[in-house]
Amino acid sequence: MNPFRRKRLIRVLPDDRFEILFPEPITAMLAEYGRQLGQILDDDDPGLRRLFPSAYPDDPDLDAAYTILARSELADARRAEIAVLNDTVDAESVSRDELLSWMRVTNDLRLVLGTRLDVSEDDLEDEEGSPAHEVYHVLGLVLDEIVAALSSGLD
Repeated sequence: MNPFRRKRLIRVLPDDRFEILFPEPITAMLAEYGRQLGQILDDDDPGLRRLFPSAYPDDPDLDAAYTILARSELADARRAEIAVLNDTVDAESVSRDELLSWMRVTNDLRLVLGTRLDVSEDDLEDEEGSPAHEVYHVLGLVLDEIVAALSSGLD
């Protein structure tokens, strides 16, 4: 056994389910931030620009038409993922599809927070300490755990 390997916080179960071993503060954080994200999906919040990127950056008229047609559908799909997370956040285990919802919500939360913090790959190491940066870091760890669990057995 590798002495540098840490214990995983999502354990793969034999029936293609996943046991969630996150401490309660992390699952509570996911649920609360997911709820907050669901509330702002229809807003003109600049933090959402990575969730709803411009489809036609060189043509404002086409982009506005696309936004009218697609934005609410994309927001509804995100709300459905948030609902799955909230419905399963206290469960001892989740299905693969439910864990995929957790992954998408966690990634969306990280994108929004990273946009608000103006985080880039270059300055991540220099921006530690603030509560928002700590949350960003925790979301990255949660995402890593989810991806590791979902990809186990794909070797």
